[in-house]
Amino acid sequence: MTKQAALASSGTARKVSSKQLREIIDAYSMLLPTILGVLIFFAIPLAISLYLSFTNARISTPVSAATFVGLTNYGNVFKDSNFYLALRNTLIFSAATLVLSILPAVVLAVLLNEKIRGQAFFRALFFIPVVASVVAISLLWRYLLNLDFGFVNYAMSLVGLPRIPWLTSPDWALLSVILVFSWKTVGYNMVIFLAGLQGISRQLYEAASIDGATRWQQFTRITMPMLSPTTFFILITTLINCLQIFDVPYALGYGRSTTIGPADSMLTVVPLLYREGFISDHMGYASSLAWVLFIMIMGITFLQFRISNRWVNYE
Repeated sequence: MTKQAALASSGTARKVSSKQLREIIDAYSMLLPTILGVLIFFAIPLAISLYLSFTNARISTPVSAATFVGLTNYGNVFKDSNFYLALRNTLIFSAATLVLSILPAVVLAVLLNEKIRGQAFFRALFFIPVVASVVAISLLWRYLLNLDFGFVNYAMSLVGLPRIPWLTSPDWALLSVILVFSWKTVGYNMVIFLAGLQGISRQLYEAASIDGATRWQQFTRITMPMLSPTTFFILITTLINCLQIFDVPYALGYGRSTTIGPADSMLTVVPLLYREGFISDHMGYASSLAWVLFIMIMGITFLQFRISNRWVNYE
């Protein structure tokens, strides 16, 4: 009897283990496309980039011909005046864009969260730049900001303001990139804020109204604290996008020369990386630039997460 029970239990164990094996196979068969995609398009290129950053690799020569140079490329990064110019422009661009793309997005989200006439139309109107092609938008703004025949300068001249060399003066070129990118980004941030606003219970506002709270007090004491997780998400994603900005300054500032904007005034870190790697044929140096930028983004993001518990309210 005991022997039969043991055989029965072992048979059950074998059935369970075979069932689990089938489940594991089924799970990994469904995960396989994603795993292969991550390996082929992310992990393997990342490892190759790390290897290249320690070599003098060039596009014009095989990778096998590259010579190992150690930390020379990283040392050259911090000796390169163009890197400091690009880093300064990137930080100024990021700080200004955070303000110009988040604050208007909050205001628009609050206004469009109310029951107003044409609500769906205005939501779609502000979101259109998000889905439009970045290159097409940048080329359009090149005409709109043109010094001689651009609509922006024409409109300014109608009210007596002087024409501004938006794209041809080093003093104004970076501001042009900031304005165009902020204009494109504010619609996306608005939609995220709208989603956050719709998750706030109306009972909180009703209770505050009964207690005599004004609209401004409701906004500062209820809306903003309850929106802090959404604000934190937008802050993280927008800042990462700003630090990696490439398309807008490249499309607005690239001309016949290799400079990005007048006197490289639109140059940020990623366009510098592209120029060094694909135009100057310094792929090893470009890879080291990419890893410096990666470490910088990781450090800033880690710092933001560490201080987020001081102002983000998840309750």
